Amino acid sequence: MKMAKKFLAVALAGVLALSVLTGCGDSVKSKDIADSLTKMGVKVEQDDGVDKAAEETLAAIEAIIASDTNTNAGEDDKITLDNAVNDTTGKIIEMNNIINDPNSVVRKALGMMATGTPAETANATKKVQVALVNIENAKKDASLQAHFVKEGLVRPRIFATTGKTVVEPGKLGTAKTKDGKYMLVVIVNDVVAKSGT
Repeated sequence: MKMAKKFLAVALAGVLALSVLTGCGDSVKSKDIADSLTKMGVKVEQDDGVDKAAEETLAAIEAIIASDTNTNAGEDDKITLDNAVNDTTGKIIEMNNIINDPNSVVRKALGMMATGTPAETANATKKVQVALVNIENAKKDASLQAHFVKEGLVRPRIFATTGKTVVEPGKLGTAKTKDGKYMLVVIVNDVVAKSGT
């Protein structure tokens, strides 16, 4: 009987250890980033559709980085994940501008085209913010990742604000590079006419 209890205790300890390791997970989820940003004053909620937009946008940016044109560029002109999105010096997305975007693949992925399919124009009249951040040293820390995101948010274009208001919370989506070192975050807020009250 004592032997059976000991065996059961060892088996239970093994199951608990396995469940703890499984529970750790290998990365932070979009919802964790959204919760952390909300605590920091950026009111957002995770959205599967914006996750998809983030994945497509990251793929578009990575394709530009891997393109022959970029490969043959001079060292100062090369687009990398570190300089692709930045407030004033972004080589693909900077404040109020999307540049180096052959065939408008980034605009299409973000849904910011003036004309096109419903998916390509879905966010044309909305406030869109993007951050591409290095999370290599914060892979399991949602708060630190959210801090990097908050500091790195850039609006790709001017949106009309006269007589309008931004709806909160915004919808958030994330995408990570295959190596888990970088994360692209997209936040989309509806922009609506101000109520008379």
